[in-house]
Amino acid sequence: MVVNMFIVGEIFYLFNVRYLHMTSFSWRGVLGTPAVLIAIAVLVVAQLLFTYAPFMQALFETRPLSLTDGILIVAIGAGLMILLEGEKLLMRRLGWFEELKD
Repeated sequence: MVVNMFIVGEIFYLFNVRYLHMTSFSWRGVLGTPAVLIAIAVLVVAQLLFTYAPFMQALFETRPLSLTDGILIVAIGAGLMILLEGEKLLMRRLGWFEELKD
């Protein structure tokens, strides 16, 4: 469960830090660049194999997650992104991103 949490947290973090001077809750933030989206898709497939493929479970001595565990992990990742968006909002209001303006 911890490995899955790290991966999901990093995916949400990646979407969040793409735009430090503005909110990432936009179509521009979601769509991103094709290379990033492809990398995330490959990462998700690899993580699903790690979590659910019997040969990977035998290799890494892991067990599959329940649906409830998966939902909890994604919810925590989304909560992390909301927290980081709040931090960016505070930093913008405090003027910490002034050097990023053109």
